[in-house]
Amino acid sequence: MDGEARVCPFCGERPGVAVFCEVCGRNLSAFERLPSRAEWEAKQSGSATAVPGPGTLADRCAAATAEFLAAMRAAGNPGAVKAGLPGGSVLRRGSRPHAWTLRHVHQLNDDPLHYEYEPGLLLTTEGRFHRLESEVRGWGQARFPQYLDTPDKEPIEMPVEERLLEELAAVRRDNLGA
Repeated sequence: MDGEARVCPFCGERPGVAVFCEVCGRNLSAFERLPSRAEWEAKQSGSATAVPGPGTLADRCAAATAEFLAAMRAAGNPGAVKAGLPGGSVLRRGSRPHAWTLRHVHQLNDDPLHYEYEPGLLLTTEGRFHRLESEVRGWGQARFPQYLDTPDKEPIEMPVEERLLEELAAVRRDNLGA
């Protein structure tokens, strides 16, 4: 292979034309420029001329999300359930996307009159993040309070947090065992 040919930074082979390497299947979207074969070989031998991988937290979160989605899609999206996003017609099929709950709503107090909580987080099989909100229901009813967790209709930006990496890994481990 030519030393100037661009290669996958993970396996050192030509990656093909897609976002994922055709040889090893890793996500390459976090890299602005793929290393040449010579640069990749230098990195493997421990040389200082190696091209560094994505180092920022945003890059690591984006790469982990893409790898998670690729692995889950390849396995048939195990553990994904209907997200129950509001809106859409009940007569149309496919209006409710499937999603994984990465972060459950965390209740901060037990007082239904002054209910405080930390929102949860969903990731749809299409790769969109949604905030999971909670609402107190059942005012004046015998079974008060009831807490209903529902996802927001509008997607949010990917959260750039260290715990997102841990949550993706935990959901992947729970559903794939890997």
